Amino acid sequence: MKQVTSLYRISFFKRILLLCIIAAITLVSMAASIRSFIENNPPKNRDYSIYLYGETHGDKKIINRELELWYDFYHNHGMRHLFIESSYFDSGILNLWMQAEDDYYLDYLYEGWEGSFSYDPAVRNFYVQIKINCPETIFHGIDVGHQHDRAGEFYLNYLQENGLKDSEEYRLTLESINQGIRFYNDFDMEYREEMMTQNFIREFDSLNNEKVMGIFGGAHIKKDIFGYIFRIDPMAYRLKEYYGNIIYAKQLDRL
Repeated sequence: MKQVTSLYRISFFKRILLLCIIAAITLVSMAASIRSFIENNPPKNRDYSIYLYGETHGDKKIINRELELWYDFYHNHGMRHLFIESSYFDSGILNLWMQAEDDYYLDYLYEGWEGSFSYDPAVRNFYVQIKINCPETIFHGIDVGHQHDRAGEFYLNYLQENGLKDSEEYRLTLESINQGIRFYNDFDMEYREEMMTQNFIREFDSLNNEKVMGIFGGAHIKKDIFGYIFRIDPMAYRLKEYYGNIIYAKQLDRL
C-alpha cells in the first residue's frame, strides 16, 4: 500500500511539474506575442533614419512588398543605401554587378546560394528589379561571412588583382571571413546577433546622416520564443538600444 501511495505521489508531482512547465511556456509565449504586436505597429511617420523590415525568407508576397518599399524610398525620399542580411563581401560583389554590363557577378553569387532560401528565382529577380528600377542602389551586407571559403575568397582575389590589398575593403572582407569561420565553429547565435549589430553600426555611421532601409529575417527584427528562452536579443533590439528612436522596425509577415 505504501509503495502504491509513493508511486501515486511521484506521478502527481510529475503532473504538477508538467503543468507548471506548460504554464510557464504559455506565459512567455503570450508575453512575446503582446510585445511583438506592440513592436510591429510603430508610429507611422517619415521621421526615422533607419527603416528595418523583417521577412519570412522566400515569401514572394513579402519580396514584392520589399521591392515596393525600396522603390518608394529610393524615388520619393532619396534613399540609396540598402542594408541586407548578407556578408560584407557578398554586398561588395553585388555592388560590382550593379556597375557591370552583364550578370556575371550576380550569377556567381546565385549559384553559391544553392541549398539556401536565397536560391530562388524570386530572390534573383528581386536584385534584377532593383538594378533596373533603382540603379544607384548601394548594398551593405552586415551579416557574418557565410560562404567565406567561396564568395569571401572570390572578393579577396578581386581586391588583390585590382591593387586593393591595403584597402579598408580588404580589411573588412578579412574581418567578415573571420566572423563566418567563428560562427560556423559552434553556430553561436548570440555571437551572430552581436556581430550583425556591430557591422550595422559601422556601416551606418560611415554614411554621414544618410537614411537607410534594411531587410532581414524576422528573427533579427523581433524576439521570438527561442529568443526569450535562450535570452538572445535580436539585432534590431540592440540597434534600438544604441540609436534610440531613430529606428522604425516592422515585420512583413502579416500581409
